[in-house]
Amino acid sequence: MSASPSPAAKSFQPRTAWWRQLGPASSVLMQKLHQALAQQSGPPSLAEGLPGTASEKYLQPEVLARIGLSPLLARLVVEGFLNGLHKSPFHGFSVEFADHREYVAGDDLKYLDWHLYARTDHYYIKRFEEETNLRCYLLMDRSASMAFGTGLLTKWDYACFLASCLGYLVLRQQDACGLALFGTKPGMLVQPRCRRPHLRQMMKVMIENPPAGGTDMPSSLRQIARNLKRRGMVVVISDLIDDPDQTLRAIRQLRSLKHDVIVFHLQDAAELEFPFQGATQFRDLETGEELEIDPAAVRDGYLEQVRQCGEFYRKGLAEAGIDYHLINTRQPYDQALSAYLNRRSKVRR
Repeated sequence: MSASPSPAAKSFQPRTAWWRQLGPASSVLMQKLHQALAQQSGPPSLAEGLPGTASEKYLQPEVLARIGLSPLLARLVVEGFLNGLHKSPFHGFSVEFADHREYVAGDDLKYLDWHLYARTDHYYIKRFEEETNLRCYLLMDRSASMAFGTGLLTKWDYACFLASCLGYLVLRQQDACGLALFGTKPGMLVQPRCRRPHLRQMMKVMIENPPAGGTDMPSSLRQIARNLKRRGMVVVISDLIDDPDQTLRAIRQLRSLKHDVIVFHLQDAAELEFPFQGATQFRDLETGEELEIDPAAVRDGYLEQVRQCGEFYRKGLAEAGIDYHLINTRQPYDQALSAYLNRRSKVRR
């Protein structure tokens, strides 16, 4: 009688491209991404799927901006990002060991208990059960300054893509995700839910509430904080264009209420580099005030102010145990997704 193959032997089968596992619609979307990439950088050399970290090129904001916002796109970006990780930070985040069951063909080998096999000479899979769900609140700045952008997308576009990807990432982890918009005052609040279809509701709110009006970030955050009924993780997505001292105090108040807090400080490349040449007229998107200046005369002073502002927030937030990340809207989403995962791994329930 021939010996039956081990689980490891059965697992060595040709693997299809990871994105094909997301369903038929993902193939159509992948073709659109291919086309968008070709429009931006010329015809790319494409493999069957997205091997390793090659998927990072599909995290490029300007490529995604050509496709448009959709739950499937958020899913594709996140799954591609995870596919490129050497070791998924998801494993063990929100599950704990429950018991064993016998191995059956097709089971994921990472859950095989080799210590138990050594004792029993039988294959068993470790089973897990969910712990109490984490609640994640996405707080998005929708003031008029977020409508600024010099590339193919504005800061608001970037914020919406980022929030959608984070939302999918949270829901994929079986955590609950909610959304709050703010400007001069708090806007719509979408209470946290942990069902996958909830992502569509949050994205609908983003699309129907484009940036407008001024900013009163300190007052808005304080009011939002009073409506967060349970402690959780708070992700602030903003360009932080407001009074720095008051804004810092308001964000630190979230931490004082025992929330875990991450701040993504979004800035357009032009705001960080100030590449303007010749006499240039600037208009405040929130007040309408206009000012004509020679960029060369103020560039050094402006860039120093930008550096000092970033350092002010970084230091002030770090003192309160808050993660701060300055994000250039031209950089891929992987940095922000990694930052969330790193913070998520430190959460103690």
